[in-house]
Amino acid sequence: MLIPHNFKGQMIGVLGLGRSGVAAIATLQAAGAHVFVFDDEKSQQDILEITMINWMEWPWHKLSALVISPGIPHHYPKPHPAAAWAYSHNVEVISEVELALRSKPKARLIAVTGTNGKSTTTALIGHCLKTAGYPVAIGGNLGDPACSLIDPGKDGVLVLELSSYQLENTPSLAPSISILLNISPDHLDRHGGMAGYIAAKTIVIDRLDKTGIAIIGAGDEHVKNIAKRTVARGIRTLIASPKLSPIAQKRSTALAGAHNAENAAAAAMALQAIGLKDQMINRGIDSFANLPHRLQPVASCGNVQFINDSKATNGIAAAKALASFQDIYWVAGGLAKQDGLTPVMPYLGAVKKAYLIGTSASAFAKSLSGICPAAVCGDLKRATQAAFDDASTDPKGGTILLAPAAASFDQFLDFGARGDAFAKLARDLCATGHDTQNGGRSNHA
Repeated sequence: MLIPHNFKGQMIGVLGLGRSGVAAIATLQAAGAHVFVFDDEKSQQDILEITMINWMEWPWHKLSALVISPGIPHHYPKPHPAAAWAYSHNVEVISEVELALRSKPKARLIAVTGTNGKSTTTALIGHCLKTAGYPVAIGGNLGDPACSLIDPGKDGVLVLELSSYQLENTPSLAPSISILLNISPDHLDRHGGMAGYIAAKTIVIDRLDKTGIAIIGAGDEHVKNIAKRTVARGIRTLIASPKLSPIAQKRSTALAGAHNAENAAAAAMALQAIGLKDQMINRGIDSFANLPHRLQPVASCGNVQFINDSKATNGIAAAKALASFQDIYWVAGGLAKQDGLTPVMPYLGAVKKAYLIGTSASAFAKSLSGICPAAVCGDLKRATQAAFDDASTDPKGGTILLAPAAASFDQFLDFGARGDAFAKLARDLCATGHDTQNGGRSNHA
């Protein structure tokens, strides 16, 4: 555990009892702080080990900081009343990641962000470091909360995936290496528009000093402009072009597609800066497995395969998935984001048919009209079944791809629950369906 001992004896409020909030409480208690806890949705029975006190009853005149969970608004579209109260009382509002960094870990820090690809890049860096025998801890927005990690020490590496929400409330961030992969419209309500979102993402680069290294994607104008400004500051700046991806990425099924070539290039640049040789990086990539819900093969039936890319919650991410396969039976839809299907339009050539679900189904069908065959299926079960029926009768088979281009919250708890449901449907269909090519039972992937 990363423990901020300088909080000993201080009074700290923790708002939100998700993974990060629970981790914050644990590390603050270990530091000897007096912790006040509240969650709008959890009851005392949910957290018997923790005494909750309504935030309005906290001793605000004595509080040193408010630790706020990333899912709770602190500015836009409207601050949580406790956050507004904190600002009015000059109480610092910080993230759980900030607590971890105030423990002053001795390890070098690699910070990774971007609208898309940050989890894959973070996991790949961590995996390659482990394969090479480096002491490493990986977490943040991916996996374990930052406070739950153990400092790998001065010879080790701390790899943190950071969301835009976390970046805004982590003033102690001072990475050795910062990776900013891309920026496309996302979470705009939480940042007051695109300018605020870009500013939040840029923090990961702005916190570098002259000894740091910036690794920036090559794909969009936002990051290109940031790269120019970073060079002008005198920061060593590397551009992660897909053309620079390691040899092993080109043969990796877990890192298929041009977007993953860029992710692998960024990871390799960070690893080279740490001291890994190309041979060791390629060895790590060869043994790297897909993260769940990111171009994840979940089942196959003869020449029909099911790919779960439920994490493709916006148009750009879905476009990258569509560019990675041929003969696609595309399951899409959910709670639409601002970019809608605009980014996918140039990538529909391989789509045999779209099967649309969720609140965006009708709007998506209208967008695809005259361009791509589409059926409004309503829910994931009907869509997956219809896609399987069509793919199974196609002599060439194909790829049933869940790449929703939309959030999941209209029908599922989160993208993980949506992906898990798709994977189960795929396995069930392969267990009970027939391989029309061979006339026999299908097999699991």
